[in-house]
Amino acid sequence: MTGSSDHHGRMNNTDPRPSFAKSLELAGATINAVKPDQLNNSTPCGNYNVRELLGHLLSGLDRAGAVGRNENPFGGPETIEAANGDWIAAWEEMATQTIAAWVDPATLTRPTALPWAAESGALALWSYVAEITVHTWDLAQATNQNPAWDNDVVSESLAVMERILPAAGRTEMFASIRATMPEDMRDGPAPYASAVPVDTNATLINRLVAHVGRDPR
Repeated sequence: MTGSSDHHGRMNNTDPRPSFAKSLELAGATINAVKPDQLNNSTPCGNYNVRELLGHLLSGLDRAGAVGRNENPFGGPETIEAANGDWIAAWEEMATQTIAAWVDPATLTRPTALPWAAESGALALWSYVAEITVHTWDLAQATNQNPAWDNDVVSESLAVMERILPAAGRTEMFASIRATMPEDMRDGPAPYASAVPVDTNATLINRLVAHVGRDPR
């Protein structure tokens, strides 16, 4: 298996946009399979039920689009409700807008206003690949789905999470990040808990979700 440093090197030198598009496609397929009677199910992240997680996914995608347009990523709503409860239509519309925001290659090299990915748009977009992949797993677990994970996308997601989310000191890191965010966004729950140990032969998706604090067992 490729080493972590090799993954980091690939992440730094590879255009994240194809992997971002793949993560959006898989998330969309998972969203499309959610049944109305599953919307109140709890999710492994512990912060949201399924309906709330769907709204969080839409707001995260909206934020990713703002970063690509070089706008304030914290200027939008914390959650977005789908019109008429049509979550897949809302997701596909937002995905189209967000992909369009990153068409210019210059978006990948300029700094961003994201505290966890300030150095470049590329790192920011990789972080969204990882976030969407983790939340797709959350959604799948909550709705009894088994998505067809793309091993490259999951591997890249693990690499970026290992880079921006250290195994130790997460509480302090989240506090530091919150201090740079708008005041009305500083009291939210921590997005990720402490890493959960997994077997050395665990699947890539289980290694990813375990690193961000989910228990895949």
